[in-house]
Amino acid sequence: MQSYIELTETNRAFKSLGLRLRRRTIHHLRTAKVVADRSRNNKKSEVEHGDDIRVADLIEQLQVRTIELEEANRELKHVSHYRSLFLARMSHELRTPLTSILGFTEIMLDQEKLTEPQQRFCQKIQNSGMQLLTSLNQLVDLSRLEVAPAELFLQEFSFPEVLRETCAAVARQAQKRDVKIECNLGPEVSNIVSDKGRLRQVLYTFLAWAVSRSPEGQGINVEAKLSDVCSLQVKIEDQGEPISNMSRVFDPEDMPRAGKTDLNELGIIIGRRLLELMKGTVTLENCQSAGLRTVLELPAGPPKP
Repeated sequence: MQSYIELTETNRAFKSLGLRLRRRTIHHLRTAKVVADRSRNNKKSEVEHGDDIRVADLIEQLQVRTIELEEANRELKHVSHYRSLFLARMSHELRTPLTSILGFTEIMLDQEKLTEPQQRFCQKIQNSGMQLLTSLNQLVDLSRLEVAPAELFLQEFSFPEVLRETCAAVARQAQKRDVKIECNLGPEVSNIVSDKGRLRQVLYTFLAWAVSRSPEGQGINVEAKLSDVCSLQVKIEDQGEPISNMSRVFDPEDMPRAGKTDLNELGIIIGRRLLELMKGTVTLENCQSAGLRTVLELPAGPPKP
């Protein structure tokens, strides 16, 4: 009996000891879990803190870069403004003596007493002066278009009359190259509302370009019609070489080429911008047989804002 009681007490003692051990084990496990969670949270906080620091540094660098770009943009605007002022003043200073040179050259060419070499020399002076004046006007126009868009002066006028006058103005250049210009107007083409002066400049520019591209003895075909009620379409076809890369024709960065500036190609860049100012477009297409087709489209009425 006594042994049974001792065994029972011993079992109870072992059970109590096991219970205390399990409790201590659970307590230690819970403590270890809390420590591990705190450690992970601390590491996560450190990572997040590091990310915050890097983001702050990037934001600061971006702000500094933005300020630098704003300052550079303001400097570019100042440079562009000063360049425009310089070109405007220089154009005035150069146009006055150029006009005198061209005027006196024209008077000398009208004289019948000049010898053949003298006439040839005067013709070279006149041609060089005209090229210089054309180049000067184009640079001034291009500079003005880059600084600020020009204003349109809309009026109603006869398009067939403007086209005939423009073809007559290009006729002298065409005669030198033995190039013929033929104009075909649709019966519906009559009066339009647009900027007469700028449209005349656009037509002259692309006609002169077509003449410069055409081989001697070839012809240029000009066709004008109303593609719809409010849209005028002008097609100019020449017999020049096809163009492999159309996207580079109107790119100013490609000028000059081979160390020589083509005034007609510089002019079509300005012509395209003037046409866009009038809400018009210009497209170039290589003809199947030979030559290039230039298609000008612009509103026949007041351009929509």
